[in-house]
Amino acid sequence: MKLPKGPPVDASSRAVIFDGGLPVAAQNALAPWAKLIQPVGLGPAVPAFEEHGLGVTTAFLFGPIPRNQSPAAPLCAVDHVRVLDDKTGSANDPDYFDVLDRIVGHLDKNLDLYSFVNISLGPALAVDDDEVTLWTAALDKRFAHGRCIATVAAGNDGELDETTGLNRIQPPADGVNVLSVGAADRLGAGWQKATYSCVGPGRSPGLVKPDGLAFGGSTDEPFGVLTSQLRGGSTRGTSFAAPFALRSAASIVAQLGTRLSPLAVRALLIHRAHTEDGHERKYVGWGRFERNALQLVTCDDDEALVVFQGELPVGEHLRAPIPVNNVQLSGDVVLSASLVIAPDVDPEHPGTYTRSGLEVSFRPHSRKFPKPRDGKQSKHAKTRSFFSSSLLYGQPETVLREDGHKWEPCLHHEERLRATSLSEPCFDIYYHHRESGMKVVDPQPIPYAFVVSLKAPKVPDLYDRVVRAYANVLVRLQPQTRIQIPT
Repeated sequence: MKLPKGPPVDASSRAVIFDGGLPVAAQNALAPWAKLIQPVGLGPAVPAFEEHGLGVTTAFLFGPIPRNQSPAAPLCAVDHVRVLDDKTGSANDPDYFDVLDRIVGHLDKNLDLYSFVNISLGPALAVDDDEVTLWTAALDKRFAHGRCIATVAAGNDGELDETTGLNRIQPPADGVNVLSVGAADRLGAGWQKATYSCVGPGRSPGLVKPDGLAFGGSTDEPFGVLTSQLRGGSTRGTSFAAPFALRSAASIVAQLGTRLSPLAVRALLIHRAHTEDGHERKYVGWGRFERNALQLVTCDDDEALVVFQGELPVGEHLRAPIPVNNVQLSGDVVLSASLVIAPDVDPEHPGTYTRSGLEVSFRPHSRKFPKPRDGKQSKHAKTRSFFSSSLLYGQPETVLREDGHKWEPCLHHEERLRATSLSEPCFDIYYHHRESGMKVVDPQPIPYAFVVSLKAPKVPDLYDRVVRAYANVLVRLQPQTRIQIPT
C-alpha cells in the first residue's frame, strides 16, 4: 500500500493511543507520524494485540482506508503506548487493572502533553447503575480538567441479551468526561447502529451514552485498515469507530488551531452529530458524528452558529444571547444548542457522581413576562424549558432519578420555532456544585462550552447578516488550513 508522504497537517498537536502495540514493519512504515512507547516492566507483545493496535492507530491517522486507494494525510502525530502483554486478561487480573495502571501512569507523567486520547479497550462487562468501576472513576478524574479530548470505544457486545442489560456499554465508556463512541454500519446515508455495537443508557448522571456513533465497519461494508504485512485489510468494531471519531475532532483543531478549547471541540462534535428517522437515543446517542472536516467548521448560508467558551461563574447566571437582535427573521427557524462541562466526580456516590451541574433557562421573547406576583412585575423575560429530562432520553421525569437532569454534564436539543416567537432570545446558565450529594461550601469556577445555532431557510443570507450586524461583537472563525475532505 502506498502511504502518504510528509509530516502531519498539524504539527502543534499530539495524540496518544493506548493499545496492543505495533508490529515492527508497521513501526517503520508509520515512523513519520507514529511513535511506539513501551512502559518499563511490560511483558512480551502478542501479535493479535499488535494487529489490533495497528488497526486502531491507522483508523486515527488515516480514517477508513478505501480499497486500492491511498489513505488521507495524518492530521497530527501519535504516541502509541503499548499497555497489553502476554499476561493481559489472565485469571489473576480479569478486569485488566494492570492495563489501567499503565494508562493512568503514562497520563500522570505527561500532563498536558496530549490534545487527543483514544482508549479502545477495557473490561468486557456491562455498566451497572449502582456501581462505578475503577476504570471509569480513574479516567474521569484525569480528564476532569477538560484540556484534552478523549474517545472511548463503547464495546462490541451489542448482540447480547437486552432484557438483562448485557448489551449495555462497557467501562470506561460510561465516563462523563470522555466521548463514548459506538459504531455505525456504513459511511453513507441509510446508516444504522452496527449490530455488535453496545447500547445505552449510561448511568444518571451521564445518561446519554454512547455520546454518538462513527463508522466502525460491518459485514457488508468493512472498515479498511493497514495490516502488519503493510497491505490493506478489513475489520469492524467500536475499537475503530472511536479513533475515527477522534480524527474528526483533530480535523477541527487542524483547521482552527487553539481558538476553540477542547471542550468546545467536543461540544461542536455533539452539535453537528445527526440522526435519521427511526433512530433511538439509546442506540445512537446524539447521532452519528460528522466526518466531513469542512462541514464541522463552516455554516450554511441560512445558518448562524456561535460558540461560547470560558469559565462558568460561581453563584450567578451567565447569559448567552442568540445574536439575531438586529436581524429580520421570517418563517420557521430551527434552534439548536449544546452545552458541555467537564465535572469533578465522586465515585463513592454513583447516584450523585458528578459534582458540578447546570440549570439552563431559555428566554425566547424579551417583551413577554411572567404573570406579576404580589403586584410586582418581573424584571426578566418569561422562561421556558429547552433542555428537559423528557427530551434528554425520551423518558418521563418519574423514570429518571430525581433532579438527575440538573447534573448531566452534556445537554443537547434542537427545536423548530416560529420566527415571530423570538425577540432578543437568550439562554441563562447557572452552575451549581455538590460534594457527597450535599451542597459544597466553596465551589470553584468550571470550564464550559456552549454552542448555539439558528437556521432560517427563508433568510438565505442569514450568516452574512449576522456577521455584519455583530462585526464588533463576535469573532469570526475561519479555517486556516486546508485538509483533505473524504469522499
